[in-house]
Parts: sequence; C-alpha cells; structure tokens
Amino acid sequence: MLDGRHVDPTPDMEWPRRGLRTTLDLRSTTLAVLAVLAVIAAIKLAADVLVPIVLAVSLSYLLTPLVDLLRRRLRIPEAAGAFLVLAVLVAAIVGGAIALQPHVSDILDNVPKATQRLESLLHRTALDKTGAIRKLTAAANALDEAAASGAAPRNDITPDLPAPSLRAHLWSAAGTTAKAIGQTVVVLALSYFLMVAGHSFKRKLVRISGRRLHEKKLTVQILDEIDLQMQRYLRIQVGTSALVGAGTGVAFAAIGMSNAVLWGVAAALLHLIPYIGSTFIVALAAMFAYLQFNDVQSTLLVAGSALAIAGVVGLGIVPWLTERVGRINAVATFVTLLVWDWLWGVPGLLLGIPIMMAVMAICERVDGLQAVAELLRSDGRQQPRG
Repeated sequence: MLDGRHVDPTPDMEWPRRGLRTTLDLRSTTLAVLAVLAVIAAIKLAADVLVPIVLAVSLSYLLTPLVDLLRRRLRIPEAAGAFLVLAVLVAAIVGGAIALQPHVSDILDNVPKATQRLESLLHRTALDKTGAIRKLTAAANALDEAAASGAAPRNDITPDLPAPSLRAHLWSAAGTTAKAIGQTVVVLALSYFLMVAGHSFKRKLVRISGRRLHEKKLTVQILDEIDLQMQRYLRIQVGTSALVGAGTGVAFAAIGMSNAVLWGVAAALLHLIPYIGSTFIVALAAMFAYLQFNDVQSTLLVAGSALAIAGVVGLGIVPWLTERVGRINAVATFVTLLVWDWLWGVPGLLLGIPIMMAVMAICERVDGLQAVAELLRSDGRQQPRG
C-alpha cells in the first residue's frame, strides 16, 4: 500500500525469471544444434564403417520375408534358410553377369570405333569457324594464354613431378576392386547374421529398453513400424526397377538398339539411384544410339523413350508409392537425398530414404521429437496410434 494505492510486486519478480528461462532455452537450443552437427560430422567421417552396416541391414530386411516363408512352409531352420536365400541371390548375380558378358564385350569392342567417330565429329566441328565449339575452343585457348603469361616463373630447382605410371593405375584399380570385394563379403556375412539372429536381437532391444511395460510396448511398436516401412519401401524399389528395366529393354529392342537386354539391366540397376541413375542411363543411351544409327532422329527416339519410362516410373509412380508407404512428403524426400548424397555419395542416395523412414518411426513415438515427425510427414497422413 503506497499513497492509498496497492502495488503488485509480481511483474517485478517475473522479469528475472523470464530472463533466466530465455537464457536456458537459448543454451539448450545451442547445445542441441551442436549435438546435431557433431552427429552429422561423425556420420560423414565413419562412412566406411556405417555404409556396409546399413547396406547389410537393408538387405536383411529385403530377404527376411523369404527366410520366414521357408521356415513356415518347408520347416527349414532360419540359419539354413538364410544361407540358401543368400546363395541363390549370389548365384543369380553371378549367372546374370556371365549371361550378359557377350553384350558387355560387344559394347567394349565398339568403344574404340565410337571414340574415333567422336574425335572425327569434334574435329569437323572444330574446323567450322562459325561453330559454337570452335568459338569455345578459341576462348579457352585465349584464357590459357592469359593465365600462362601472368603466372609466376617456374622454379627450375624443383623438378617436375613424374606422371602416374600404368603400374600405379593398375595397383589403384586392384586396391579398389579388393576393397569392393571385401565390403561385399562383409555385407553378405552381416546380412546372414542379422537374418539368423534378427528376432532374438529385437527381443534383447525390448528387454533393455526400460523397466516399465509402456516403454517396452513403445519399443516393440517402433521396431514393428521400421520393419513394415523398410520392407514395403524395398519391395517398391525392386519392383519399380524391374519395371523400368523391362520397359527400357522392350523399347530399345523395338527401336533396333543393339544389346537391348544389357541396356534394360543397366536401366534397372541405375534406377535404384534416384534421379542421377536415370539421367546417366538416358545420356549414355543417347550417345551410343547416335554412334550406332548416325541419325539425330533415332537418337532422340532412344533418349526420349528412356526418359519417358524413367520419368513415368521415377517421377510419378515411385514418389506416389513412397509417400503413401513411407508417409514422407516429397520436399522432405528430395532434401533427404541431397543431404545423404553429400554425406555418403551414391550409397547415401540408395540408403537415405530407408534411414529417414526409421528416423520418422522413432520421432513419431518419442516425446519431444514429434515436431520433427510432423515436418517430415506427408499431408493428410495422421500419426500412427500407440
């Protein structure tokens, strides 16, 4: 009471509390951002370790239904069933490679001729003083001369570094091949162990997830959701890749393109790499079509058919099915591919969407992370119950 008026001290007491709360929120946000950046850096640095593991997990998700089918129908134990499924997969890949070897040899035999034709085409174009390539070449030569005139004089004391020898290239190629074979063996072995011990491993996760029944139930729901989403997505990718391969092979055979079967298989495999794979197959098919037909109209027909098939399936069917199955909106899908391409390259493009599906399944059921799930979720799709 001051001069007959009542003074409320509450506003004066709230200011320090608000300032402290704001400071704590800012500090928590900063720590969260730093933690996320640290995780991203660790994922990028540990790519050589994480990529085979994620590939093995994805392969186990794809093949586990077959192992379960063998166990239910034929009474085959999980260990024998997993070995049988992997053996059939490896045999199919090796058999397909052997069957496609004549087509690959045919294309490799035509590479020198194709190189000569390209050199002749570029030479004729360069002789045309009015051509665009001639102008670009002249501009590039002028820039090189300007850079050379302004460059610092070369130090004669320091000798020129020798060019890499053929032996060095062979050793590098051999090392890359050996590394790829080793990673393939690791992926197959880890996939086998995951298929054999997958159910027991999940039971262990449930046991260590918490003491309360609600926590264990939440873990079971997350694991079941990840299983369902991953298997559906991988089936979609395999099915649409087979569709793209069959359509491309039939279209190229109808046009008269050589080695249409090989082109179909290549289109199916490259379709697994979103966007980049289809673009690569269209450009490569157009180049070989021009070298084969020496006709712009036939080249455009080959490129247009490959682009139409890849566009209808890759830009129409796959995003629609992915959004329905994975419940991730198109913008989040595209950003996810960009981020994982930066992190892991081509393996990131293959594995980015399955990883985000698992992340979304976790975020939907963990308090404090549901805002992330809402950001990733497609419109019109509600959060799963549980």
